[in-house]
Amino acid sequence: MPSDDDYIKRMSDALRSGAKMLSEICPVCNSPLFEVRNELRCIRCDKPVVRVHEDSEVLVASTPLTLSRLENALSSKIDLLTTLLQRASDPEEIRVLSESLSSLLKLFHESRRLAETLRKQ
Repeated sequence: MPSDDDYIKRMSDALRSGAKMLSEICPVCNSPLFEVRNELRCIRCDKPVVRVHEDSEVLVASTPLTLSRLENALSSKIDLLTTLLQRASDPEEIRVLSESLSSLLKLFHESRRLAETLRKQ
């Protein structure tokens, strides 16, 4: 979370650039939400916010964020295992790392494919 001074500056910058402060609040930090170029955003959290009207919409609204977080985690682990694989010399360690990388890459590919399918809907 940004400091209060940083938050106030970012709010001021958003308002000067044409954003509208709304009466709705962020469900995470309770700060006012802003409409920035037709997108709901929390300036304090620096994240987009999605309105849901029914509980059944929560899963649909949160899925893209969940997939993005999954891709970030997978990317980080792929990077870590790649570094370990570069340093490995033991054939068994190379095999285990390679299998792990293969599994992570498949998951990453599936996550991307699912995210693309959701974007098209």
